[in-house]
Amino acid sequence: MSTRSILVSGAILVGTLPAFASQPSGDPARDCPALANSAQREPTWYATECQAYIPAVKLLPVAKAGTAPNTIGDPAYQLDLRATPNTFETFALPNAASPSSTPTTTFDSYALEHDNATGVLWAIENVTLALGTVNKTTGVFTAGPTVTGLVGTDSITGLAFVNSSSTFYVSASDGTESRLYSLNTTTGVLTNIGAMGAPLMIDIAINNAGQMYGHDISTDSIYSINTTTGAATLIGATGVAANFAQAIDFDKSTGVLYAWLYSGSGVNQFASIDLVTGAATAVSTPANKEYEGALTPVSLQSFSVD
Repeated sequence: MSTRSILVSGAILVGTLPAFASQPSGDPARDCPALANSAQREPTWYATECQAYIPAVKLLPVAKAGTAPNTIGDPAYQLDLRATPNTFETFALPNAASPSSTPTTTFDSYALEHDNATGVLWAIENVTLALGTVNKTTGVFTAGPTVTGLVGTDSITGLAFVNSSSTFYVSASDGTESRLYSLNTTTGVLTNIGAMGAPLMIDIAINNAGQMYGHDISTDSIYSINTTTGAATLIGATGVAANFAQAIDFDKSTGVLYAWLYSGSGVNQFASIDLVTGAATAVSTPANKEYEGALTPVSLQSFSVD
């Protein structure tokens, strides 16, 4: 038995849910309990069919005017996985709710990272598992080598590096354990560095000093990660019950870690993360969105790489 808060017709209830709870009446093949913590995008039917499994949304405190992080205007990119088809959005950091460009795209990814030295936006495509680059104007993906070497049933959740001449790291999870890999960008071959000791590290980010952090949506917490062993060390809870695909990334101009925190049913909060406590503070609240994202420094605003 598990205890959780449930949102029913606008009221917050607290009760127990049996592990063997029946499937929703609409389709017995739709497994709501199995998606209580999922590394995939939210299925279109989940919000309707799985109401009893969706925790009450807790809205974060919003950053006060005049406090960090300020609106510094760095260009940022986010792939809306909730749109049909996906949209590839550009916004001025931290205004994630006000994108300036939203072209549609067939590109699909849970792993984006920007190379600040060259202006190249890298990604791993979900369906083909191709490593490639994204045109930052059109959202068109150009495929390179196929990524291979995942352990067991691991699914890729994140991509991080300091720059294109440093090690490329990939996070992946099978739902019960997350692993850190290094990636050969020429061959696409992954090398397993080690288990993180966290069930579902949904994304990873690395700062200019090479320190890696991760967001686990099973514990809803931020971790520091040892890039030599893969071991994750708990920092603290974000304050958000997160689920499904989402992102974290550093603005390497300021050293601020941002997170696209997705709770389900279209509730998304773009937040800064306190690296001492793990706590999140909302700086923008895009409506009806589910994002994978990547940030860049202001000096690269003019770049647009095919």
